[in-house]
Amino acid sequence: MAERLGQSVLPVFTENERRQPERLGSCVLVRVDSNFYAFTAGHVLKDAGRSRLWASPGRAGKLLPLPCNVEYQTRPTEHSQNDFDVGVLPLRARALGPFAQCTFLTGPDVDEDDQPDDRGLAAFYFVVGYPASRTQVKVSHQARHIHQILFQLTTSPPAADAYLRETLPQSDYLLLDFDGKDIRVAGKVVTPPKLQGVSGGGIFYISRSTADGPLVAIATAHRRNSRFIVGTRIKHFLRAARQLNATAPPELFE
Repeated sequence: MAERLGQSVLPVFTENERRQPERLGSCVLVRVDSNFYAFTAGHVLKDAGRSRLWASPGRAGKLLPLPCNVEYQTRPTEHSQNDFDVGVLPLRARALGPFAQCTFLTGPDVDEDDQPDDRGLAAFYFVVGYPASRTQVKVSHQARHIHQILFQLTTSPPAADAYLRETLPQSDYLLLDFDGKDIRVAGKVVTPPKLQGVSGGGIFYISRSTADGPLVAIATAHRRNSRFIVGTRIKHFLRAARQLNATAPPELFE
């Protein structure tokens, strides 16, 4: 399942002052109507500024420039009303190259009506992204080649009153339990990597019977003290993409 979803979730890099790849975050590939996008956390794009963005169509492969026009990226600014930490990158269809072999989620693969949170036993929430810890990624700067370990977490949402304590509207955000001191693999407690870099990764709602399910949110924050991962619900990303579909020049997507 992680391998399959990893075809839609990519690590994102930028260039440092020495023009070397620098770990930045994660993104999810989505098709909205007939146009292609990379969804990520808004602060990921804000940190990148106007620098060129790079990604790899595979976890072990060549870093390639994302075919996007950064002038049209949706991201928060000092005077922006974008309070949901939404980052949307329109991609040029004719310039996708190897990225065309990735899986762009669309239709039933994306659920913008994920309400309310499900705490039952028939399904779970699955977080997929790429941590920036040095132990999780190896970068060959000269060859621009990477090998990065995919972070995956099976978890569930807390009780509804947690949204009140965290002062987050449940209609806009998804809270998921993440206690870094109680992570178990094969019954053994392990130390997880730092979640820096997982921002922009995908949060999926997975059925236990089918091991399949849609994208419902983008990971945008880690609240360590309260032990929550925060996801911005996917409806905000779709709204931004549809606005670009309606207002941006057609050549932006060609």
